[in-house]
Parts: sequence; structure tokens; C-alpha cells
Amino acid sequence: MNVRLVGIVAGCAAIVGLGSPSGASPAAPVPGAAGLLARPGAQAGFAGFEGAGAVATMLRRQPAPVSPRTTPLKRRLRKGTISLGAQISYGFVRGSSELNDHFDTGLGYAFRFRYMLSSRAALGFSFENQRYNRRDGLPVSPTPFATDSQLVVTTVASEAVVFFHREREWTPYLLGGIGFASPNVRYDRKESRRVNEGPFLVAGAGVEKFVRPRFSLDFSLRGYGEVGNSELSMFSQISAGIHLYPGD
Repeated sequence: MNVRLVGIVAGCAAIVGLGSPSGASPAAPVPGAAGLLARPGAQAGFAGFEGAGAVATMLRRQPAPVSPRTTPLKRRLRKGTISLGAQISYGFVRGSSELNDHFDTGLGYAFRFRYMLSSRAALGFSFENQRYNRRDGLPVSPTPFATDSQLVVTTVASEAVVFFHREREWTPYLLGGIGFASPNVRYDRKESRRVNEGPFLVAGAGVEKFVRPRFSLDFSLRGYGEVGNSELSMFSQISAGIHLYPGD
């Protein structure tokens, strides 16, 4: 009780002293204040009063908490990302069709587009132009497979792509899809003949190596099975190229 009373008296004395005009005579001491301050524990009570005021001042000056900024996902991990790619390929003809009897290997190119459905899956679209040269050592034959002919297979396909460890620099993936193929036999005399046109299935695997957050090297291995003119034509393809992830 005495400690509380001493604190109140000290506060009143400070207010009176601050409110006195300049040049005015000092305020008269409060009767009994000196005796109260001289009592045991009075100074401790006064110090406690000052400490409470300092704590209140610190609380008033403390800044409001700020929520930390979240780091945005990499472009390749965001849903809705559209990416563009191009590859050079080397292909092989296989299967039981007449195409396999006359043509062997060759170079080609492809354009790839992907739309990210989630951080691990994408819908892909591929447009390819693959050439196959005539097998060496075959006897001279009449058209449609003359000795000066070359097989050119143009395809368009829709693919489902599933990625693994998409956040890492090396990103393996699997793919599968369906498309339509238009094989054409072309001759040096500027003529062509379409053969074994029809739908096909494609399956494969690949890996992306990200050298920049939005730029990668893309390597893939694909296999195609096409049915046309009641014949099964099979093609395999090794591809290498780049992939870009534009955006903000």
C-alpha cells in the first residue's frame, strides 16, 4: 500500500513540476512526501513506476509484424505455362510393311509445344518431318520404290507428358500419345506418291537439362507404330534439341 502511494505521489509531483510556468517559484513540497520516500522500499516502488512507463513506451514504438514474401514458382513448375521446342532427329524404319523393305535410316526435324497441366504433367503437340533413305544394295525396281526415291514421313501428334523431379536441373520424363502420319515417296524427278497413310501410336522417354531457368536441352527416344493400307510400319527416333519457357 505504501509503495503504491509513493508511486502516485511521485507522478503527481512530476506533473506539477512540468506544468509550472518558467520563472515561477518552485511548487511547495507535498506534506509528508519526504517521509514517505525515506521509508524502506519507497525508492524501489518509484523505480518500478519508471520501469513500467519505459515498457509501455517500447510497446507503443514496436513496428507491426510483416508477413514474409513467398518465392514464386519457377516457370516450368507453373500450371498454364506454354513452352516451345525444336529438335533434330535420326530415325530408323522397322516393321513388316513394304516401307521397311525399301527404306532404312535418315535425318529429320520436329517442333514441340507443351502446355503445363500441373507441376508434373503437360499436354504436348508435335509436328515432325522425318526422311528415310533407300536401303543400300537393293536391285533396281520400278515405281513406286525406284532407286532414286526417298521416304518422307510427315506427322502430327498429341502427347501426354509426365515429368519426374521437375524442380531439378536434370528432369526425366515419359510420354505417350496418338497422331496421324502421311508417308510420301519422293523421286529425283520431282514426283511423289503417298503410301500407307494412317493413324499411329507413339511412346517414349526423354530428359531435359536446364542450363537456365527458362532454357533447356531436350533429349528423347521415341517409337512409332503406324497402321496404313493394312500394313504395320514401325519407326524409331533419337532426337536432340532445345526447349524454351517464355513468360514474366
